[in-house]
Amino acid sequence: MTEEPRREHLCRAGDGAVLRGRIWECANPEGLVVIRTPYDADQHETTARSWNARGYHCLVQDVRGRYRSAGAWSPYAHEEDDGGRVLAHLLDEYEGLPLVLFGASYAAHTALEAARAVARDGAPPVSAIIALVPALGLAETAWDTQGAPQILHRIGWWHEHGRHRRSQPPLPAGELDRRVAQAHELGVVEAAEHWDWSPSTLTGWRRLWSAERVDLASRYGRIDAPLLVISGDDDFFHDDARRLARTWPAPSHFASGPWGHRLVAGVADQVLRAGIRAAGGLTRIVDPWLAAQGLPGSPAEWTEVLTAASVPHTRSTLDSASGTWRHEGNSP
Repeated sequence: MTEEPRREHLCRAGDGAVLRGRIWECANPEGLVVIRTPYDADQHETTARSWNARGYHCLVQDVRGRYRSAGAWSPYAHEEDDGGRVLAHLLDEYEGLPLVLFGASYAAHTALEAARAVARDGAPPVSAIIALVPALGLAETAWDTQGAPQILHRIGWWHEHGRHRRSQPPLPAGELDRRVAQAHELGVVEAAEHWDWSPSTLTGWRRLWSAERVDLASRYGRIDAPLLVISGDDDFFHDDARRLARTWPAPSHFASGPWGHRLVAGVADQVLRAGIRAAGGLTRIVDPWLAAQGLPGSPAEWTEVLTAASVPHTRSTLDSASGTWRHEGNSP
C-alpha cells in the first residue's frame, strides 16, 4: 500500500475549540482509522503507518487541551462530545469509507465515547471498535475491582500526564515513594495540597477520587458496532476489560495474553517474547478479526468462532509456552 505524506487535520468542537491532529493517508484506501490520544499525535506515526499498510487512512488527534489541540485539559470530561464532533466531520470528509475506532488505555476510552456519541445522535454507525487495555473512566483508574486505591499509579500518572498541556518527566522514584507515604498518612486528597499542584489540578484530583464506576450496560447499551477488546493478564485494568467485553450489546471478542499494560512491548523475558512472536502476536488477532467484520484485514480459519449467532461474546487466549492462540466461542 503506497504511503502518502501526513498532513495536518483540524476539527472545530461544539464550543469552537480547534482540535488538531495528523492524518496519514494511503493510496486507494478501503477504510479510515481514528485514534484520539492525550499522548501526542506526532508520536504515533509508526502506528498510523501500520494502518496505512492495511489499507486505511489513519487520523491521530490530540484530545482537548493536550499538545496542539485547544481548550482546557480535564481527563475523562469531554471525550463524548468532542469525539462525536470529530466523527461527524470525518463522515462528511471521507464519505463512504468504513470507520474504525482504535485506541489503547485512555485512547480506548476516547474510542468508546466517540461511538457513544454517534449512537446518541443517530448518526451512521462506526464499523468497528478496537480497545486495548482500556482505562474506562476515572473511578476505574483510581480503584481496583476489590475497592483498593491505586495510589502509586494515580500519583505517577497525574503528575506526568494530568496537569499540563504536555506530559512532564516522571517523578523520581524516591519522590514518588514519599508522596505515596503522604497519601497513606494524610489521605490521598489532603496529601496533594502539599505537592505544589495548581488549583485546577487539585480540582481534577478531587474529582478523580469521588467519581463513580461506569455502568457499562447503561453507558454503551445503544452501540451496535462490533468490539475487539485486547487485555493483558497482568494489566491492572484486566477485570474491567473483561467486564466491557461481557456486557457489550453487540458482538464482542476478548483477547488476552501474558503481558501487562504496555502489552507485548512491556515483556522483558526473552523466552516469553519468543513464544508470543511464535504465536503471531496481536497481529494474529487484529487482522483476522477485521476481516471477519468485512473490513481490510487478513482472513484466518479461527474466525469461524465469531460467526455463531448464538455466541455473541467470544475470546482468544495466548499460550506462549506452546506458541499458539486458543480460540473459544464462550463469553469472556
